[in-house]
Amino acid sequence: MTGFGRATAPLGKSVLVAEASSVNQRGLAVAVHAPPEWAAMEPDLTALARGMFQRGKLTLRLSLETPGGVPDLAEPLAELRRLAHAHGIPGEPDWEVLLRLSERQSRTAPPPDDIVRQASVACCKAALESLDASRAREGEALAADLARRLDVLGELVSRMESSAAQGPARRRDRLLRRLAELGLELDPSDERVLKELALHADRSDISEEITRLRSHLAQGRGLLGSAAPGRPLDFLTQELLREANTVGSKASEIPTTQAVLEAKAEIERMREQVQNVE
Repeated sequence: MTGFGRATAPLGKSVLVAEASSVNQRGLAVAVHAPPEWAAMEPDLTALARGMFQRGKLTLRLSLETPGGVPDLAEPLAELRRLAHAHGIPGEPDWEVLLRLSERQSRTAPPPDDIVRQASVACCKAALESLDASRAREGEALAADLARRLDVLGELVSRMESSAAQGPARRRDRLLRRLAELGLELDPSDERVLKELALHADRSDISEEITRLRSHLAQGRGLLGSAAPGRPLDFLTQELLREANTVGSKASEIPTTQAVLEAKAEIERMREQVQNVE
C-alpha cells in the first residue's frame, strides 16, 4: 500500500529528519538512504523497517537539517583563521569561501556514536509508525472495496446456482423437441430419455463448486477484519478463480456462463486490489 510518514528529532545543533514512503509491491523491498558517514547504521534501519512491514516498496530517508536553513560556520571559520595565522596568510574569508564552508557543513554528519544511533533509530521508528498509520487509512478504503466485491460475487454465485438448477428441465424440453423434429415421438418417462437426462445432469452438476465458492467468500469476509490478510486473500482469490473456471467448464446454460464470466472479471479486479493489501 502507499503512504508517507515523517518525523524529526533534535541532534546537537541540527535537526534529524526521517521520511518513510511506500508504494505498492507484492513483496517487501526496503531502501535506506542516509549520510555517507552513517552507512554502518543502514542494516539496523533496514531490519527495523522489515520488522514492521510485510509488503510494499519502502524507502527510508535519514538526513540532517540546520534550523532556519543557516549552517553554523563559527567553528570552521575559527579553524580557518587559525590555519591562516599559523601559515602567515593575511586576509579574511571571502564569499566563495563562505559558500564552500556552508555546503560542506550541510553535507557533513557527526560520527555514528551511540547518541546518534539511538536518535536515528527512534526518529526512523516514529516515521515508520506514521507511515503505518497512513497505510492503515488506505487499508480501510481497500477493505470496504473488497467487501463490496465479495457481495457482488455472492450474488453471481446465486445466479449460477439458480440457472444450473433449471438446466435439467430445459435440457429435457430441448431433447424432446429435437426428437419430435426428427419424427421420433418418445414418452418423457422412457428409460432412454431418463438415462440421457441423468447423464447430462451429472456432467453439469455444480453443487460442489457452489458450496466451495460460498465457503471461500465467507472466509474472505472473515479475513478482511484480521491482521495482515494480504497473502491469505491472494491465495483465496486464486481458489475463487479455480472454482469459477470449473463451473464454466461444466455450464451448459447461457445464463450460467454469463454469471461465470462476470464473476471471473470481478475476481481479477479483486486480485489486483489484494496485491496492495498488507
